[in-house]
Amino acid sequence: MSKVRRALHGARNAFGRHSLAFSLAATDGYGGRHVNVELSVTLVSIKALYPLSFDVGSRTALDYLRDSGIRLVAEFFRDKGLPALKQEDRDDGWYQDWIEFQAKHGLYAGLLSPKQDSNRGCQINIRKLTRFAEALAYFSPAHGYSLQVSFLGLFPILLSDNEALKKEAIAVLEAGGLFAFAVSEKAHGSDLFANEFTVRPAGTSDQRADGEKYYIGNANSASIITVLAKKVAADGPSASKRAPFIFFALRPDKSPGFQNVRKIRTLGVRGAFVGEFEVKGHQFPESDVISQGRDAWESLHATVNLGKFFLGFGAVGICEHALAEAIAHMRQRILYGKCVTEMPHIRATVVNAYARLTAMKLYAYRALDYVQASSRHDRRFLFFNAVQKAKVSTEGVKVMGLLSECIGARGFETETYFESALREVLMIPGLEGSTHINYGLTAQFLEPYFADFEEEALPPKSLHGVDSEVEENPYWMSGQDRDARTVRFGHCLRAYRPLRSVANVRAFVQQVKSFRQFAAAGLAELAPSADMGLLVGIGKCLANIAFAQLVAENCAVARIPRQTVSIIFQAMIEDLSTEAIHLSAMYPMRSTTRELLKRVVRVPKMSPRHVEAVSRLIASRYVAGTDPEESGAHSVGTS
Repeated sequence: MSKVRRALHGARNAFGRHSLAFSLAATDGYGGRHVNVELSVTLVSIKALYPLSFDVGSRTALDYLRDSGIRLVAEFFRDKGLPALKQEDRDDGWYQDWIEFQAKHGLYAGLLSPKQDSNRGCQINIRKLTRFAEALAYFSPAHGYSLQVSFLGLFPILLSDNEALKKEAIAVLEAGGLFAFAVSEKAHGSDLFANEFTVRPAGTSDQRADGEKYYIGNANSASIITVLAKKVAADGPSASKRAPFIFFALRPDKSPGFQNVRKIRTLGVRGAFVGEFEVKGHQFPESDVISQGRDAWESLHATVNLGKFFLGFGAVGICEHALAEAIAHMRQRILYGKCVTEMPHIRATVVNAYARLTAMKLYAYRALDYVQASSRHDRRFLFFNAVQKAKVSTEGVKVMGLLSECIGARGFETETYFESALREVLMIPGLEGSTHINYGLTAQFLEPYFADFEEEALPPKSLHGVDSEVEENPYWMSGQDRDARTVRFGHCLRAYRPLRSVANVRAFVQQVKSFRQFAAAGLAELAPSADMGLLVGIGKCLANIAFAQLVAENCAVARIPRQTVSIIFQAMIEDLSTEAIHLSAMYPMRSTTRELLKRVVRVPKMSPRHVEAVSRLIASRYVAGTDPEESGAHSVGTS
């Protein structure tokens, strides 16, 4: 009973009474009393919020390995071995063995088949999906790319009213098939309004598609490709920016017009197939139309908003493996008569990398709670998803940079996982995340994020307190209002209350208050909507604040040791100060706005004792393979 009391105490400290689903059920079979307590966090699942290692002998991934799908992933890659993966990478070789393996075991189908359409009793469990994506990236981001792209190609079909096509797509998925998402074109990149791929009427009922697509994943193997095009008149000119959009389904093996498929050689994920193709005179019936007009545009946004959100979990998995490999190397490395990990500057850098990785994971899985809780009345996930797409993946680049400083030349040797991780972690924010777009989108939420609402939105429950199946949310399949101005938030400073004993958290709260003063008084001086650079600068500051909020919420849930919290928020203070300085430089000299932004800048508290404590925690997880509670560090909200 003492463990239950401690769990209750920790959960209350985290979120107050709203964090508990607490029920007492009395039974008198023999006069006894049965007590049933349900918590929003459990002692087992909170450990999954820490960085983990799938190395043989490590106990840190046990919660993940309860999932049969993740066990199969681990078995596949352990049997295949890192040397074979690296050879595939060097050869740009397609991983047909993995595609056949996942098809045999129904892995992608078990993750992506929606409840109402599945023939196997599957449903979209986003906790299961994101953990799987994290684990797959841990072993091979290139293999994870095929799952990511399949989600993007499938989701517009799931959102459509074309029931026959939906059933066909699910049958393809559950037979092991892949999907592709053909949106971008070589000449136009993310400027979709400039796209030249066209669909024209052909006869009485058919339509004809012509055009080229570029940088399309799974282009070599997709059973169905979801293609975005412009709808134009039969004898009209080429597509204009005003032409309506249309999504249609193309089946490559049944279309003679699908031609000239070519692989694009990329810096990373070389085992995946990222390609280009042409479509010439492809005729298709009305039954192949997925959506068109405004519905197609909204479907595109909903797909990207949710699908690209999952990339953050891939960045977490990449960094987790790189950290485990780096620590294993450093433990064996002797320089100047001492182990590398005993050098103070190396130890501090590893601690910084671990703290940033911990924050990445805490944010990503807390943002997932907001996705799960989303509804017509709670659309905060739109904001937190934009922050994830911009911030989590860029943090991954920082983590890899820090670790690279620690292991030096070893990180560039081609037989290591680390070398490919250095390349592949860059691709997520650079090519898939469109960070400037997402920072701009983040800035649009500035006013509602800091607004004082009469009825405050409460934080959602943590999915890490749900040991049963996480239910599919029907709201994901409905039309979603993307208007940032109508999203209601809770008070952002409430998240820091359980952490107020940590000096760096208190300092960060003062930064947030200062930035809020800037938001209230400084924006009138130069309208951000007129300057994309300014909009991105504001978005970067706000993204740091939102990132810290959700990290703080999950620090309390996961009982992160206060020493780790201190170092996490040391980085938060540094990052927000840096972005505030950059933003202030965009405003005129001696302006009021510059003075307001100066107040955001703070110097964090740096404690050698905290570095030492977190270093011991890291050793307990990556050397002894123990749990965080066994390291002797004090958790926030515990005595």
